Amino acid sequence: MAEKKNKARGQVSARLNILFLGVFLLFSALILRLGMVQIVQGESYEEELTHVSNQTARIDAPRGLMYDRYGNVVVDNSMELSVTYTNPGNQKAEEILELAKKLSDFIEVDTENLRFRDKQEYWYVTHSEEERKALIEGKKVDDKDEYQTIIDEINEEMVDGYSKEEEQVIAIFTHMLRGTSGTPQRIKQSITEEEAHVLSEHLDKLPNIDLQRDATREYVYGDTLRQLYGSVGSIQSEKVDDYLANGYARSDLVGNSYLELQYENVLRGTKAEISRTSTRTGGEEAESVVEETLGSRGNDLVLSVDMEYQQLLDEAVEKHVMKNRGYYLQQQEGSAYAIVMNPKTGEILAISGFVDPAGEDESYVHPTGAVNNAFEFGSVVKGASVLTGMQEGVVSPDTVVNDRPLHFNGTPEKKSVSTMGPVNMGTALERSSNVYMFEIAMRMGNYTYNANIPQSQRSLFGLSVANDVLERSRYYFSQFGLGTQTGIDLPHEVTGITGVPQEPGASLDFMIGQFDTYTTLQVGQYASTIANDGVRMRPRLVKEILEPSINGEEATVVKEFAPEVLNEVDMSKDKLDVVQNGFRRVVTGSRGTASSIKTDVPIAAKTGTAEISVAIGEGDNRQVLNGNNQSFIGYAPYDDPEIAFAVIAPKVQIPRGTSYKIAQGIAQDLVNDYFDLQENRDGPKSVDSVMDEVDLFENE
Repeated sequence: MAEKKNKARGQVSARLNILFLGVFLLFSALILRLGMVQIVQGESYEEELTHVSNQTARIDAPRGLMYDRYGNVVVDNSMELSVTYTNPGNQKAEEILELAKKLSDFIEVDTENLRFRDKQEYWYVTHSEEERKALIEGKKVDDKDEYQTIIDEINEEMVDGYSKEEEQVIAIFTHMLRGTSGTPQRIKQSITEEEAHVLSEHLDKLPNIDLQRDATREYVYGDTLRQLYGSVGSIQSEKVDDYLANGYARSDLVGNSYLELQYENVLRGTKAEISRTSTRTGGEEAESVVEETLGSRGNDLVLSVDMEYQQLLDEAVEKHVMKNRGYYLQQQEGSAYAIVMNPKTGEILAISGFVDPAGEDESYVHPTGAVNNAFEFGSVVKGASVLTGMQEGVVSPDTVVNDRPLHFNGTPEKKSVSTMGPVNMGTALERSSNVYMFEIAMRMGNYTYNANIPQSQRSLFGLSVANDVLERSRYYFSQFGLGTQTGIDLPHEVTGITGVPQEPGASLDFMIGQFDTYTTLQVGQYASTIANDGVRMRPRLVKEILEPSINGEEATVVKEFAPEVLNEVDMSKDKLDVVQNGFRRVVTGSRGTASSIKTDVPIAAKTGTAEISVAIGEGDNRQVLNGNNQSFIGYAPYDDPEIAFAVIAPKVQIPRGTSYKIAQGIAQDLVNDYFDLQENRDGPKSVDSVMDEVDLFENE
């Protein structure tokens, strides 16, 4: 019995020992785990308890200003309010859409440029997953391609018929989707006072929507040169990657044309940065620290343009177009273009264009037409023609040519406006002999005109020779800027059209400016090069780049553009003197083609008319109208030029009995106005400024 009790006690003791061992091992494991947590992993757990978040918002800074050469502000910034949406980074498309619907109750946005793609994305978000999947049922689609495949299946019929209210929502929703996390995205720029008042009262119900100070371009002198300043808008879709690589956000507004585009890197401001750091330790309320880095306005441009003179040139161009509006070809717009340069520096002092459309459309200023529109300029190129002939050695200043109509087999009659008889080079320029210029081309092709043989046997050289004459002539013309890039500080310069001859006579027509086309800028550079003794200068619209002044201090010049020589023509000074003297005789000679012009200072000039044909009407009503491009170039004063200019009035009727000289009238005014200003300056006339209207859908 005692033995059984002892045995039972031993079994209990063994079990207790096992139990104690188990408890000991559990406590040891627990202590080890606590040690691991506290010593080895304590730091990481402490980081989890202390949560830190950082969010940085970048606020656009105003762009740099533009001044004219005398310090008058011509492009300013006007402060305004914009509605913005800042994506916190975790909102779903459905949530953004609901916010867009709420916001549409308070603002009205432009929907004119809504894209088909915007409507597709709206359809996608507003339909169930089952409806979306049904569009690609039976198609084998990878998960990564599913969204785009569904979008592609949404056709125009499915998105057609949205109401104006729905289009408002779509437009707002589209702008919101374009934003990047943490950066304010414009939904509407330049909101009205009423919209700002109503919206500010409801911002608490519109999470992530805000009103932000913004700036838009203000054109101080109305539409004057507005086209040339360029536009500011959304980044063009084909350029997005380039801009993103240079630190831009997809939603940024950038310069998209002319000076705004050419000098985007200069005019772009430095964004302000607002950094919000939130720290939460354990269950405590988060603490926020806000740091702000101030932005700065972009650098300013000082233009070469004289705004007071620019206004006078615009008035002269408009006056002569409107005064002669009945003399333009039927159903064709009345227009004229002019440019004035400093031939010694290349600085553009004024550049103008005016268009009076046919019908009831309103007329408008069109300065960029002087850069982008190319025309046959006619006889103004004859200075380059005689220089080509002299350089080729086929004529000299004493060469006499019998000016009479020329007849060739298979080629239209070639003649001057009137039969002049024997003329030398100076007289040929003074009276604008076409035949003299034809003779240069014929001699370059080793052709001798013989009036004593029958016309059927009087064939001009072949096309291969004509092409050779053209290419050699174009080489010399290009030295003056004709048919080549002028080098102006604008993007995408037009260089005109180089004609392809269909018959040999084209090489003769080229010599009188009736084959290739040129811009007013190119012809202005040509006139400047002659005025500057054969030195071709790069035309410039910007003289200086300034760092904006601070606290009223004088602005710092960041960069000054010195005059730049592009080339010197491969012709001697003696040969250039012949042309300069011939141009002087155009206005002083008794039979000079511009002898009637009246200017306050002595000038040299060359007139031009290019014959053109314009087809109007359709079918049985189709007819061809014959007219002229009137042109006029020159420089003043003749002996020490301060300005060189080019003017063209295209598509004018051929005079019958009376003479209307649109281009010459503009030239007379621009010369007299320029030198009058040297005696008395009052500054530019004040006009109502014009505000830029930025389309946030533009260029997408």
